Amino acid sequence: MGLWVAVDDNIGLAELGGGAGAAALAALLTETALHQGGTRIAVRARWLAAAWRLPGQVLGDTVLVFRALGRQLIRGETPDSGFRERPVRAGGDSSADVTRRVLLVGANSLAPNTVVLGIDEERDVMIVHQLVAEEGRAQ
Repeated sequence: MGLWVAVDDNIGLAELGGGAGAAALAALLTETALHQGGTRIAVRARWLAAAWRLPGQVLGDTVLVFRALGRQLIRGETPDSGFRERPVRAGGDSSADVTRRVLLVGANSLAPNTVVLGIDEERDVMIVHQLVAEEGRAQ
């Protein structure tokens, strides 16, 4: 906060509040970085082999979302959206299992239609929210 006050060269209430906010944010980011420092990453090549499909998924989902937006604007049709469950193998607490779950969440949230909310490790399902229900896919 001292650096903030020195740079801003003002000790008004708004400036002190901004300095306190900046100091709190810096402390939070530092603590988060230190906490993540102990995380081990174990990536397997076969997991990355499916990454070639991601650009097509992004493009397909973008078309799907914009098509639904057009239908809503032109015809007033509201798309069927909601929460879905997708079966996954959650695994355990090993570095490889944690890395695989992180990659699953990231890859499935990349395309604009789907956002992963979490993985239920007890039931081996990934809970997602879809803006537009994907046709022909088991829900």
